[in-house]
Amino acid sequence: MTHSFRGAAAVTVDGTVVHQIPHTATTFYSLASVGKHICAVAVLAAGLDLHRPVMHWLPDFPDARVTLHHLLSHTSGVGHWRPEIPGFDVDATLPVLERMSLLQQAPLLFEPGSSWLYSSPGYALAGRVLEVATGQDYSSYVNSQIFAPLGVASILAGDPPAGATVASGYRDGEPIETNALSALPGTRDIWATASGLAEFSTLLHSGQLLSPPTLALLGAAHYPMPRQFGLVTTSSYGYGLYSAVVDGKAALLHPGDNPGFRTLVVWFPEPRACIALLSNEETTDPLSVLRSLLRYVP
Repeated sequence: MTHSFRGAAAVTVDGTVVHQIPHTATTFYSLASVGKHICAVAVLAAGLDLHRPVMHWLPDFPDARVTLHHLLSHTSGVGHWRPEIPGFDVDATLPVLERMSLLQQAPLLFEPGSSWLYSSPGYALAGRVLEVATGQDYSSYVNSQIFAPLGVASILAGDPPAGATVASGYRDGEPIETNALSALPGTRDIWATASGLAEFSTLLHSGQLLSPPTLALLGAAHYPMPRQFGLVTTSSYGYGLYSAVVDGKAALLHPGDNPGFRTLVVWFPEPRACIALLSNEETTDPLSVLRSLLRYVP
């Protein structure tokens, strides 16, 4: 299966790479929505009050009921791109503040906390809250306060690294333009190699950045999410990560997709193993590739 896979993948156990799909190990890929749990990590590391109304940091936000907790758990009622965000075109070139204004003006789709709806705009708002609260732009904060303390060099926020090999996106084998990722801080503007993502995941879940109670919030059952996806059964959504069972093993995971890219990160707490799967072919089925990689997880 992996011989026809366009992309990179790494399997680590206790931080040691036990398998990787070769020849692309140093290439950086867009993480797409896998970056959402990194936004949640950054918000938690900053010590922001998760139950304070978003309008504390964003005075133009129209609803005092919506908190950071709601944004990070996808329970805010904020929609997911068009048509739920009127006038918002994810592909349009717009200044960040203009994007934020459109997001804040959109009507909520349900009462905060009463339901669940996957919302990339919600994470963009959380990223903007982080910028206002810390006085730093999103990528600078994440790079200096999240990645640098862990000493992980092959992952970064913002634009792709200068001088590095960066994957281009494909759809059905044809090159495709991707979105201006750095213009959407908090939702999908992280780049990494497969081994860099796996190293970050291992260090993060080993408690080297967040205290155990804070770290537990990432995978806490903030909203029930019982769903079956082949060999993956999810039970709930935390902050940027689903709690799941993968091939009989407890796991935390998040998929991602962006024009030209399909991604997946899976953390197995018991064997302390990580699977990082980064494809720059939009038609890739990550679960099929995941199945072929599970043989390397003890």
